[in-house]
Amino acid sequence: MLSTNEIQMDSSYSSLITDDRCRCHSNDELYKSNVCQTRKTFSVNLPLLSYSFLIRLVNRAFNLYSNFTLHTKQNLIITDDFDLDGCIMNQTDEHNLEFIVNQYDIDDWCIIEDDTTDNFELIEIDNHCTLVTIKSICNRHETLLQKATNWLHGSVNTLLNNYLTKKEFFQMLDSSTGRLLNEDLLRQRIYDNGCEQSIRKIVWCYLFRIFNQTMTNEDKIQYTVKAKERYNEMKQAWQSKQESEIMILENLIQKDVTRTDSSVKFFGNKKNLSRQKLQHILMTYCVYHPEPGYAQGMTDMAAPILYVIRDEALAYACFCALMRYMTPLFHSDGIAINRRLDLLRKTIQAIDIELWNKIEQCDISNLMFAYRWLLLDCKREFPFKDICSVFETLWASLPIDRFELNNNTYSDVDDLCPSSICSYRHISMISSITNTILSSHSYSSIAEENQSEHSSIDGCDSGYRDEQISTIGDLNINYSQQDNITITSCIPLEKWLKNFSNIDNEYDYSDMFTIFLSIALLEQNRSSIMQVSTINIDNDDCIGYYFTRLVRQNDAKQALKLARNYHKQYVVFQMRIKQLLMSNN
Repeated sequence: MLSTNEIQMDSSYSSLITDDRCRCHSNDELYKSNVCQTRKTFSVNLPLLSYSFLIRLVNRAFNLYSNFTLHTKQNLIITDDFDLDGCIMNQTDEHNLEFIVNQYDIDDWCIIEDDTTDNFELIEIDNHCTLVTIKSICNRHETLLQKATNWLHGSVNTLLNNYLTKKEFFQMLDSSTGRLLNEDLLRQRIYDNGCEQSIRKIVWCYLFRIFNQTMTNEDKIQYTVKAKERYNEMKQAWQSKQESEIMILENLIQKDVTRTDSSVKFFGNKKNLSRQKLQHILMTYCVYHPEPGYAQGMTDMAAPILYVIRDEALAYACFCALMRYMTPLFHSDGIAINRRLDLLRKTIQAIDIELWNKIEQCDISNLMFAYRWLLLDCKREFPFKDICSVFETLWASLPIDRFELNNNTYSDVDDLCPSSICSYRHISMISSITNTILSSHSYSSIAEENQSEHSSIDGCDSGYRDEQISTIGDLNINYSQQDNITITSCIPLEKWLKNFSNIDNEYDYSDMFTIFLSIALLEQNRSSIMQVSTINIDNDDCIGYYFTRLVRQNDAKQALKLARNYHKQYVVFQMRIKQLLMSNN
């Protein structure tokens, strides 16, 4: 019997796409001369590609038990790595490289007795699309020499945990103008390892896009001066008002500010008036942003920013940038937070079904123990000294446009956005003030007596609403915005990712690092969770009770390591799936 197969490779995305036509099945089309054709598409890490690998892949993917030849559509026969490299270098299609496999029977056939020594795995997306990934090193067969080498020198796949240093950061700036030379590289370094405390202030300004790649040293100084002038005008405007709305809001924020990070020396030092600065930042933000106004938890997010930035006006600008990303989570409709809860539920089921079954058995409040994690990006789960590393890693993982401006000209000025503040005219103060709660009567939702008991983030049973969650559609990722995370294509991909083969929407993508950070918290405490017994426990949320006792005590370093691992796999998988489906079509 003779059957043919086509293999298509995508070199630009470091992936392999194959077109399989091999081995007759009942649903195959049978041609004259007893030729049978089927078609499949594969995505493969290009660095994996060798002649030996290709032979093994064809054998495994098409379940062959006979000899075959491999050649191009131009009838160039592939017999070794030299031929294969020539095909890759001379491909006419920028994205695809195709091969044909001719199968034939010979008595002395012998190729691969078993696939246990293969260093790759197949993740089938559907009947015609398969993703090929390198095996995780923990699942890969190693020789005695490899084991000895790894023991002596450590695994070559282990990433050095080197923070971005002050010296390295200043090498990223133009020596004459002070412009940042490569913003993507900076974000990548922060994502991988974080930065030294001594440069955290300026690095965070870049992460929040308060400083951008086009700004010189003079531009940054000019912006800082103008931002301070504008901020002081905004602050004085509401301080001079005596309306009841202002007084209600001020009392509400003051109560939360007093409780926020009270054990941190910076906020207990009356000399630098840190708590007063924090209150001013939140008051100014809420006055000039009546939607969403103030919500419990905002103090948690503003405090680390003020701790790092120290300058009140710059800290305000950074907080406004953060809220452009986080505002939906504080919205009263609950859609964004419910979406995160749904994503967490889906991800736990995909990664660790046994753990999910235990959680389902113990937790009758629908993951309410994780509500605080998802609302505050796990801020209260780690020691304050570690939360800066957690936050900067998360922010660097986001698409760069998450902190970009909207089209609201009032908000652009009120947020101290560089493009608006440097061309700021004094007259804008008049129009801007009319868009604040100073002239709004819809402030009642901020009154303390009207806050729902479900809005508390201090307890475990809080905040969940049963509104309809938005339908999850295809995620049309703008990869030009996400390439700031340049991830090696040969990251081992695990089979739990099959549950995310339908590319989700862009908001799901932005939420995923927080989701994986939550997964890391669960995995760190997995053995304890699995031993939880619901017998003779009055609390109906025993898992929530367990994590309440661990507030600010979890291991941030290990959690970040695990979250990065999951997140890198997810990003690479989504990119390769999109490219695979595009090529297949």
